[in-house]
Amino acid sequence: MSNEHGNDKRGKKRKKRRSHIQMAKKLARQRNHGSDVDSDTYQYMVRILELMKNDFPTAEEKLIFVNNVYEQTVGHEVEYARNQVGSRILDSLLPYANLETIQRLVDAFGSSLRPLSSDRFASHVLQKIIVVCADRGNRRPLPESRAEQSVDATVEVKESEVNLYNGIVLKLGKYFVNNIEEFVFDTYANHLLRTVIECVGGLIDKPGGIDKKKLVLDTRRPVVQDLKDLLSATCNRLYKWPRFLEFGRDELTSGLLQSALYSLKDVFPEMTEAYVKRITKECFTPGKEQQLSNIFDAECSARLLEVCLAVADKNSFGEIYEKYFSGNLKRLSVTQSRNFSVQRLLDHCPVKEDFERIFEEISACFPEILESGYTGVLVSAANASLKLQVKQGAFVTELLKALRCEVKEKEQQHRIVACIVCLKTVEQWENERKGNNDSKSLISLHGSLIVQAILNFNKPIKLVNSLLETDAEELVRMFEDPKGSRIVDAFMDSRYIGEKSREKLGKKLKGYWAQLACSTHGSRSLDKIWQWARVNQKITIMEELAAAGESLRSTKSGQIITNKLNVSLFARNKKDWTEALGKEEKTRALFANIIGDSTNERLSRDFS
Repeated sequence: MSNEHGNDKRGKKRKKRRSHIQMAKKLARQRNHGSDVDSDTYQYMVRILELMKNDFPTAEEKLIFVNNVYEQTVGHEVEYARNQVGSRILDSLLPYANLETIQRLVDAFGSSLRPLSSDRFASHVLQKIIVVCADRGNRRPLPESRAEQSVDATVEVKESEVNLYNGIVLKLGKYFVNNIEEFVFDTYANHLLRTVIECVGGLIDKPGGIDKKKLVLDTRRPVVQDLKDLLSATCNRLYKWPRFLEFGRDELTSGLLQSALYSLKDVFPEMTEAYVKRITKECFTPGKEQQLSNIFDAECSARLLEVCLAVADKNSFGEIYEKYFSGNLKRLSVTQSRNFSVQRLLDHCPVKEDFERIFEEISACFPEILESGYTGVLVSAANASLKLQVKQGAFVTELLKALRCEVKEKEQQHRIVACIVCLKTVEQWENERKGNNDSKSLISLHGSLIVQAILNFNKPIKLVNSLLETDAEELVRMFEDPKGSRIVDAFMDSRYIGEKSREKLGKKLKGYWAQLACSTHGSRSLDKIWQWARVNQKITIMEELAAAGESLRSTKSGQIITNKLNVSLFARNKKDWTEALGKEEKTRALFANIIGDSTNERLSRDFS
């Protein structure tokens, strides 16, 4: 059976990949290490790669190290860039290189720019040069709090250098755009074009880690007019290209169009709409009743449609829904690759009227969606209902009907939250619970997200009552789970859940506070409830924690809670602890009107 991510390979052990340093050392032991550099230079690069993993005592020492490394590349810049290890070194250290070093690299690459653009290693160095220069040429001042938190070395950008950095972006960007007919179909040069388009559109900041390929529209920066002009000229050139209509059917060119759409949004709205209309009207055939459009035949074209949904205005969004989704939501929602398009349709739905039409069609196939296992569609429907403030009651009703969990007796109310959080029917939930002692494994990520959304609905009374009727041991198991613990956040923060309900949840957990404190996610849940608890409830929690004694310190989470809530002081002198708590509450109330909630949270963290 498919899991909630549409992956049937659950249980297969993933082979551990070798690190870059391990691979580099293996090649270093071979006579032919697949590069144009000699063995001594290659060994030097491997040592540099190892040193880069270490933390430097000061930012100044790191900058000195970077400058020394780049000095060793003088006269050999191209060889370093075309080598796997050398490319990684140049790429990783570029954020700490000064203007003089970057200009030297650009000049050294100048005569070999065309082959380097298509090189699988050197192209990454060129990409990083563009990103670093666009960043420094259009840098916005960091908030003071973030500036204090930043401990990494940073290169100071002088006012006189800003135009020089932007000049490098323009110089390289124009070269790549002038060769667009050749570069657009080359794997590595195509990604260079994407980087240029994104940077000149202000999409310079990208998140790291697993989401590094994902653009974040919220972090668009204002850029100088010359870069905007280059964006306009590049996208006009792409739009007028006779082969534009083929772009959505190829993975490389589809990705380029996606970058162009994201970059144009909010910068050139009219051009964005022209792109969306041409892609959706001319590149693909619309769907018909019980017949899907050819846009869903390949993943690259489906992803392009999803980006069109993200950037389209209200009118174009409605047209896309009618042409490609209307009448086919059931077929799309129960297919592994296509259900993501339905999720994006719901995520980006801008108006209530469109969502109401979508909901009427999709709510009828909730049972089939649950059976297929592609329950991300249900999460998106819940979040859309929350965002647009419409069909909230209908969503809960249809979901409970699909789960066959429409209970009326008070004794059975606990089943509601249990079935939703596991996304199982009542019969499935009871059978699995009998055969599985570990209730945590029943909790579904998508189920937890749906519960969190419903708790923020205008009338979450069904779910609130269900949680409060749930057995305390079941609640503790849920709150100790990494997915289930987030339900506490939604319950405590919801504007539509009253103070009495929060108090009842706290009373329900009486006798289990020490157990929660000793687990990673249970301690998170305890901390969240503590933030909203009244003094008498806090004292009850502290009495249980103090009674647990040294067993509370047996886990790292327990130690953190002990120190944060000052359990040792409470155990020694309850009166002194209560006075300290009273002072903290007064300080929080004093600063609430001056600075706001962020100060309150910081004061709460600092209380010990």
